[in-house]
Amino acid sequence: MSGDGGVSMLMGDLLTLRQLNLPVKVVVFRNNSLAFVELEMKAGGLLDFGVELKNPDFAALAQAGLLGLKAETAKDVRPMLQQPFKHDGSALVEVLVHRQELSMPPTITFEQATDFGIFMLKAVLSGRGDEIVDLAKVNLFR
Repeated sequence: MSGDGGVSMLMGDLLTLRQLNLPVKVVVFRNNSLAFVELEMKAGGLLDFGVELKNPDFAALAQAGLLGLKAETAKDVRPMLQQPFKHDGSALVEVLVHRQELSMPPTITFEQATDFGIFMLKAVLSGRGDEIVDLAKVNLFR
């Protein structure tokens, strides 16, 4: 399992899977951002910058030598994850996730929570309040 940023940085791993014909199954969580870096910036009270990714279609790239599949909705996830295990070779499943979906660290310190509040204040003051509303919708109101 990897984020889209990780797979982008290590695209050579897919070439190795193909070259060695390894039966490895890769799941890529695609949110078009360096989400953990973005979260660390926010937890540090900073406005995020330079964390947006303009990704290729990973499933289509994988099809150049591996089984490449894409789960675009929650209903697609189970069937798309079952297919690779029936496949004899390497496979990649690209799973689309919401950009604002938070990947939570195991523990949150008081300082991180305070700095996250500072980030939210900065975001609102700089005209990015819609991002805070979107963040709340995605992570709190499900």
